[in-house]
Amino acid sequence: MQAFELLIIAIGLAMDAFAVSVSAGITTRRSLAKTGIMAAAVFGGFQGGMAILGWYAGSAVSSFLADFGPLIAFLILAGIGIKMIYESQEEGTGESPIETLPALIIMGIATSIDALFAGMGIALLGEAVLIPAIAIGAVTAILSFAGVFAGRRIGHLIGEYAEIAGGVILVGIGLKILLL
Repeated sequence: MQAFELLIIAIGLAMDAFAVSVSAGITTRRSLAKTGIMAAAVFGGFQGGMAILGWYAGSAVSSFLADFGPLIAFLILAGIGIKMIYESQEEGTGESPIETLPALIIMGIATSIDALFAGMGIALLGEAVLIPAIAIGAVTAILSFAGVFAGRRIGHLIGEYAEIAGGVILVGIGLKILLL
């Protein structure tokens, strides 16, 4: 996997965590810095960790599905992308404040399911997982931290569109894997 492609995938996967972080920035009553650090640590950690878990799960079945790897990777990425676009249109998604670590952890798990499936796709393509997982986690951490601050400033304008952009990016990467 090329570095630019990996960066684009990481950004696409981070968009749902970014959108939640924007929402946290809009609604938080705590220090923005503290909320940003918590969001970065939890979302980045879960995204990277879930990519690794998905890779191990994908590796376990890769010998059975090796010929279908590009198709499966496409279906996974396109499915995640379409789900993100659909969920961005729902009323009231991501509007509750993230005030406690348990709530943040629940959101971290929920927003990292796509990274689990992306990790499976990476395994099915026969790629190593460590560098992609680190990139996915780091990009998510950076965007989550920035999202909290963006939420305070312009959250009402970018929250919904961030998730749509992430979905479109993931569908595009899936198409590239399938067609090339």
